[in-house]
Amino acid sequence: MLKKLIYAVVFILSMVLVVKGNLIDGYTGLLTMMIGLIGILSELHLYNKKYQ
Repeated sequence: MLKKLIYAVVFILSMVLVVKGNLIDGYTGLLTMMIGLIGILSELHLYNKKYQ
């Protein structure tokens, strides 16, 4: 239960980083979006790892 809650919080935080990064111009916004993307992709990796 706690694990699912942590995954949900990390996913929402990553989505917020991607959206907020889109509003910021320059490399700072790009870096913010990349951090959010890394969060989303790491969650996908952890989810798919148990089905291999």
